[in-house]
Amino acid sequence: MNRIDGFIAYLESHVGDMYVWGAQGQRVDTMDAPETWIRRRETSTRNCDRAVKFFRGAAKRPLYAFDCSGLIVHYISDTMHWIKGDTSAHGLYGMCRDNRGYFGMAEMRPGDLLFIEGTKNGQKAMVHVGVYVGDGYTIEAKGRDDGVCKRLLSQCDWTHWGRLPLLQADDPEETEEKMAKKIELTSPMMRGEDIKALQTALNALGYNAGDPDGIAGKNTVAAIRAFCQAHSMAPTELPDVLQVSVSVDGKIYVGTAKR
Repeated sequence: MNRIDGFIAYLESHVGDMYVWGAQGQRVDTMDAPETWIRRRETSTRNCDRAVKFFRGAAKRPLYAFDCSGLIVHYISDTMHWIKGDTSAHGLYGMCRDNRGYFGMAEMRPGDLLFIEGTKNGQKAMVHVGVYVGDGYTIEAKGRDDGVCKRLLSQCDWTHWGRLPLLQADDPEETEEKMAKKIELTSPMMRGEDIKALQTALNALGYNAGDPDGIAGKNTVAAIRAFCQAHSMAPTELPDVLQVSVSVDGKIYVGTAKR
């Protein structure tokens, strides 16, 4: 079984599971207090009530919880260990940087990601993600009322598509080379090999992060800003939390930059 087939089989197995904000494959039906867990994670009373209603009516066992990006990240990170850490729908779009664009401008292949562009914190961003599984169908963690569902491609107003390079490689020996590092830039400045790797990657792409000294200073932040501006990921000012995805020589670096 190649990577695409394995990914789609995984998605099919989770149709009928529930949607919970920030969830990434947690099993809900065996928790001691599942409704308490749901209420702690959800973003509002209304959203919590919707998720709890779905949980009470769900017949699927075992029952797992995901949000839209968590359905994908659980597979590529927690199950297959192709990357380390977590990322959002927008971060997944960034990881598709060599094969992505507006929906309808490329022939869809099974395993391709589908996105909806919206506004987040006053900036354009990918706010939802699903997967094309072939024969005109998609699978997505749609929302609290519907959970993980399979439906026709035409039933959702997708705006963009992307092809994850991680899913295109069939050689299991490539996995080690394609694993991602999770990088967090905070204030005060962080130091370490992860920062040095990010600086090296940005410099290789032509964004001057200064000497790769492993210190997340002014030059590093300026390089991240320039990279994001060039890829329409952020305006002049950095948001409070910024998704970062850089691919160099087959290695992918993902993570968050925080002010």
